[in-house]
Amino acid sequence: MASLRFTVAIVGTCAVLMSEPTLSAGAAPGTGGAAGAAEAAHRAVPVGSRQAGGAIPRLSMSLGPGAPAKPDFSGVWKTYMEPGQKLLRFELHPKLPFTAEGKRRREEYEKLVGIQGEARVGDHRGAHCVPYGMPAMMEQGGYPDYPLEFIQRPDQLTIIFEILGETRRIYFGDRNLPPEKRLPSSQGYSSGHWEGDTLVVETTDLTDGQDQFSRPHSDQAKMLERFTLGRDAQGELVLSDSLTITDPVYYTEPVRVERKWTPIPDGHIMPFPCTEEAWDRLLDARREQLKAGKPITAKMKDVIEIYE
Repeated sequence: MASLRFTVAIVGTCAVLMSEPTLSAGAAPGTGGAAGAAEAAHRAVPVGSRQAGGAIPRLSMSLGPGAPAKPDFSGVWKTYMEPGQKLLRFELHPKLPFTAEGKRRREEYEKLVGIQGEARVGDHRGAHCVPYGMPAMMEQGGYPDYPLEFIQRPDQLTIIFEILGETRRIYFGDRNLPPEKRLPSSQGYSSGHWEGDTLVVETTDLTDGQDQFSRPHSDQAKMLERFTLGRDAQGELVLSDSLTITDPVYYTEPVRVERKWTPIPDGHIMPFPCTEEAWDRLLDARREQLKAGKPITAKMKDVIEIYE
């Protein structure tokens, strides 16, 4: 089946997309039971090296004895650039295989948020402290100013985007909820399983919406990811994510996104309290009214322009 592929590169602090056609055819001390066994198994597995060269870091992904260890994605990651790769400016929105309804939704959205001109810059959800959702979180996450943190354990992989502290959870095996108990959201519900050393993740239960690139996805959309961990020719550790989006409502064929990250040694993600300052301003305004003996009437729109 024919599909469209686009990769994300970084220019300054702006993510840009490059498009190209493609074809897709015993227990640890102080613990007991299963949790203790899992911790003991984790400690027994060599973690490899996150520096250049060396073995791929691995983690026991099973509570059972003798199970093979899987690649360990734990750590803080930034966007990986191929050695010698030059940053070029490409069209921010490659030509996507929209259905008629998809094209209509995109054109309507661009009018609503004021996207215009060659730079195609307009209002967007991130400016209003609204989480990015999928797939934008994985596309945007990792460029140097705003990395991603992966926290891996046998029954769950947690991914945290520094912007807004947006969190994604991928569940394994019995950790998964039954389909009837999964609540739709902009992140969707992600379930993972291992095929050898490749982590395969399916995301469903998405809500109908659009990302900040004005690309829509419907509540019928499904996303399939394949995560792999390897090293480049220089021995640098590289985490790759190949994501395919299938959405019969807005796209005539699958769309694939390719992302790569490399670890930040001793990396940390920083707090990003998007609305905390606004809340503090509101309390200050109400405190002044209280001191003055006035009624407490200050509202959020009085202290921050974004709410006007």
